[in-house]
Amino acid sequence: MTHEDAITGLLALAAAGTSEAPPPTSAAREATIDHVAACSDCWQVLAALVGETGAPPGGAPDFGCAPVQDVLYLLVDQTPYALARQHPDAARHLGWCHACRTRFAEIVAVEREAARLPRWVEVGDRVREAVGRLVVRLGRTAAGLVEIPDAFVLGPALAPVPVRGSAPARDAIVAQSARCEIGSSDVWAEIGIAPEDDARAGLSIRLTSATAAPFVVHLRETRPEGDVLIGRYTLRGTEPLLVRGLWAGSFIVELHDPRDARSHRVRLDIGPGA
Repeated sequence: MTHEDAITGLLALAAAGTSEAPPPTSAAREATIDHVAACSDCWQVLAALVGETGAPPGGAPDFGCAPVQDVLYLLVDQTPYALARQHPDAARHLGWCHACRTRFAEIVAVEREAARLPRWVEVGDRVREAVGRLVVRLGRTAAGLVEIPDAFVLGPALAPVPVRGSAPARDAIVAQSARCEIGSSDVWAEIGIAPEDDARAGLSIRLTSATAAPFVVHLRETRPEGDVLIGRYTLRGTEPLLVRGLWAGSFIVELHDPRDARSHRVRLDIGPGA
């Protein structure tokens, strides 16, 4: 029975004896009750219906949905065996809770649809660009990444880094790094942000594994009259490259892969924050 069927059944039960429509069968009534007993969403509909026609039902059950819904995104790529072993409480809950199972199915559908979308687009001969952009916000309280391209994954969530002359931020969490795979290989590039003050930031770039030949990195600023090369660097091994004093503006980071002579571009926006 779906949520729609259950709500239709609840409405039929509520209208029994007050309309010309035939009352629901005993099988339909039992199926509706069984569904509502294991569905927090439909229970809320029942509570609303009873509240409109009489006293709301007392002792509403605690379905325990909140902690499970907080971790549903972690379960998307899990096999049933891994889910049961690594998240046993959530697995047991999903086994009977219709509401959370529906939400989980929706999240899985969205993630699968997103996975089918291109994360890189070809923008020139042997040049591809990440879909989306890195967005950095600078402020007197903290600085960090607030948006990343689709092909990137965030680094560890860190407490905001206070800039000189400011009080530490206690509540917000910002990411300080993100990484992406370069081509179809096991080499990943990590881009980090290091706040310097409330108007400038430092940029760090490194490879997570060494390659036989060094990468060449071009840093360009996007201006109305066109892109302007402002720096050319060499990335050797896993040693990080540090670029200091970047100002508010729009930039393009280009990594030139010597293995296949391809370039990988990432757009970077730096702007004021809190």
